[in-house]
Amino acid sequence: MNNTKTHIQLLALTTLVAFNTLHCCAAGTVVVESRKADGALNTPVWAEVSGKWGNSKNKTRVADSSSLVATNVSACVTNSPVPAIRISPELEPGTTYKVEVTFSTSGSNVASEDLLVAVAANGVSASSIPTNTPAFQGSGANAWNVLGTITPSTNRPALTFTYVSGTLSRESRWYADAIRFTPEAGSKKAE
Repeated sequence: MNNTKTHIQLLALTTLVAFNTLHCCAAGTVVVESRKADGALNTPVWAEVSGKWGNSKNKTRVADSSSLVATNVSACVTNSPVPAIRISPELEPGTTYKVEVTFSTSGSNVASEDLLVAVAANGVSASSIPTNTPAFQGSGANAWNVLGTITPSTNRPALTFTYVSGTLSRESRWYADAIRFTPEAGSKKAE
């Protein structure tokens, strides 16, 4: 009886150690939406750090075929004050992630066709994301648009997106729906 109890305890401990090792070291895809399922801002992983942001029901059509759950998305219709958002997902340090953005557009309230956004990365040891990106322009609506890659040096890196130029108005908006972080094959911890 005592021997069986010892084996069960050892099995439980081994299982717990194996689970924690996999959880600690396995990197999976992380999607950060601007809004939660109830439409509230998805803090603390998504912050509207400046500008006049609001809700829009004009969400990306990739939501229909993925796990996106928000009922609303963030939208900005003016460049005064200068709009900016900060994304701070929980990622595995040392793993290289492909970073993509998705957003929406419609016939009456389109995504700006000439929007240029600056990107600053903190808490990363490497980044291939350009300093300025056209990834939020209307031509890329309703798809995952690749920004580049990052390799976090901390478990909470931050990407800050700040308006640089382009038309923002009620009819020509900066839509910000979701950012996806996918571990790259061959990355340190993705294997």
